[in-house]
Amino acid sequence: MDCQICYLYDMNVNPLKRDMIRYNWIAGLIAGASAFMILNISKVGSSAPLFYSIFTGLRFSLIGFVNVWILTMVDKHMPSATIKGRSVVRYVAGYIFSTGFCFLTAPIELYLSLPASISLNPLERLESVFVQGFINNTLVIIVHNIIILRYEKTNADLENSRLRVANLESANLLLKQQIHPHFLFNALSMLKSLYKTDVRAGEAYLSHLVNFFRASLAEQPSRLSLLHDEIKLCNDYLEMQKIRFEDALLCTIDIPEDVLLRGAVPPFSIQSLIENAIKHNEVTESSPLMINVFYKDNRIVTENNLQLRTHIDGLSGKGLINLIERYRILSDEEVIIRQDNKKFSVSIKVLSNEAGDHRR
Repeated sequence: MDCQICYLYDMNVNPLKRDMIRYNWIAGLIAGASAFMILNISKVGSSAPLFYSIFTGLRFSLIGFVNVWILTMVDKHMPSATIKGRSVVRYVAGYIFSTGFCFLTAPIELYLSLPASISLNPLERLESVFVQGFINNTLVIIVHNIIILRYEKTNADLENSRLRVANLESANLLLKQQIHPHFLFNALSMLKSLYKTDVRAGEAYLSHLVNFFRASLAEQPSRLSLLHDEIKLCNDYLEMQKIRFEDALLCTIDIPEDVLLRGAVPPFSIQSLIENAIKHNEVTESSPLMINVFYKDNRIVTENNLQLRTHIDGLSGKGLINLIERYRILSDEEVIIRQDNKKFSVSIKVLSNEAGDHRR
């Protein structure tokens, strides 16, 4: 039996069984303390109440240790059995050991619990001994099952958290992947139009388009993009748009240098807001579209004068919905959208560029 107990301590790599062993000691201490209190309250004669209480606690703990060992052996030698089948084997083996152990230790219990003047053969208390073994093992099983249920719940919660993070990562990646085809479609349409009217402008546009995609694909895919890199992409994008719209498009970007170096936003977020403004508004020399991108209260604001188009190609609002959804995944901060008769603005939170979870 000593070897079995030593084996249990070798299982400290298993947190479940480590907890079961620890609680065995606690339950044994409670059992011993309870026996001592009962002896003193009931005034039942005993030759050694303190030693009887220690004996009771140690016996209960040992029954618990053997139950943990039985559980380990069942898991090791019956891996393909059903949960119900392993439980039956575990319970039966535990009850057999408990009742047998209580019977073997009955003489010690009688010696410690009865007055010295009373002599009683253990066989005369056979039924009582078996009941005591049954009760002890039942209490041990209850304690162990509570620990197992708690352990399984913790694992289930942890697994659910991992699945949730994985789902959020997948959703974020999907949303990011939706941006590139959308932008590429618009860029190629614009390039086709420019080549029909001005080949030189088309070649310049194509050169900026190549630079734009080279910069956007240079870094490994990530959940966030440094503001410095995001603004660089925006500048490349704006150069392409100025080839098409010339003086009809005016855009200013005013973000402090320290914010550019430390802050981060979802990739293509500011560029998509600038693209959204161009898509939804008239851009003419007589009515230039003015876009301002600036920093205020730890947020990046993209603002433009409102001169809505009567007809918009493609689905309207898809870019904003995409951005709102990505911010929902990456941060608890909301995307603030404001519109009046003259201006339309979108404000996004500057996030930390630290690795890992970016919720703040």
